[in-house]
Amino acid sequence: MKVFIVGSGRLAHNLVNTFTQNGVEVGGIFARSLSKGKLLAQKYNVPFFVDITSIPVDCDVYFLAVSDNAIEVVSNKLKVSGLVVHCSGMMDTKLLQSHANCGVFWPVQSLNEEKLSDFKYVPICIESADDNNKRILEVLSDKISKTTLFVTQEQRNKLHLTAVMVNNFSNHLFHLANDFLEKNQLPFSVLFPLIEGTFEKIKDLHPREAQTGPAARKDHNTIEKQLALLAEDPKLQLIYKAFTESILQNTY
Repeated sequence: MKVFIVGSGRLAHNLVNTFTQNGVEVGGIFARSLSKGKLLAQKYNVPFFVDITSIPVDCDVYFLAVSDNAIEVVSNKLKVSGLVVHCSGMMDTKLLQSHANCGVFWPVQSLNEEKLSDFKYVPICIESADDNNKRILEVLSDKISKTTLFVTQEQRNKLHLTAVMVNNFSNHLFHLANDFLEKNQLPFSVLFPLIEGTFEKIKDLHPREAQTGPAARKDHNTIEKQLALLAEDPKLQLIYKAFTESILQNTY
């Protein structure tokens, strides 16, 4: 199969990289940013198109690796007969309704341009109302990933919600913990083994079984002491209270 990539950001870089590494022909790249798009195309020795109307119509799948608010605009400008997909965890396939063949190809991963992901370990969520289109996307997914999930829009949206919780929220906690430790002349790196150990543990245990700490033990004395330590940081204290209350309300 031959694919085409619209975009030049983090997702586009990762898609071009993983497709070329796994024997999928990239028929070309189009991007709003001419400089970034050309650099990406040159890096992987694929054609770059400066005009969306000049995009070839003979590709099998067109990936809209663009921001959520640009999906519909780009889709409407794209005049092709192949399968057009967006890669969003939240946006509706109705944004692609100008195309007879459309769907979703969403990698469940936080992506980076500098450190490209090994898609072998990145789950791919597929959605399409047409069984043939599902099969096309499944074939592509199987070429690059060990895990393919067929999802409905509601399932995809809810999975994205939990991805935000476990990834973005946890990283924000790391940020807050890092700042708190720096104020107290302590290195955040001391927590790395603890963080890594928790992530390794929940691969084998249900997160409920892996839960530890004063709230899980109903150790109210330690909880009060730690709240006192956060007296000068009311925002962090509020977050601590919210998580502690949630853990206390569950049975561990």
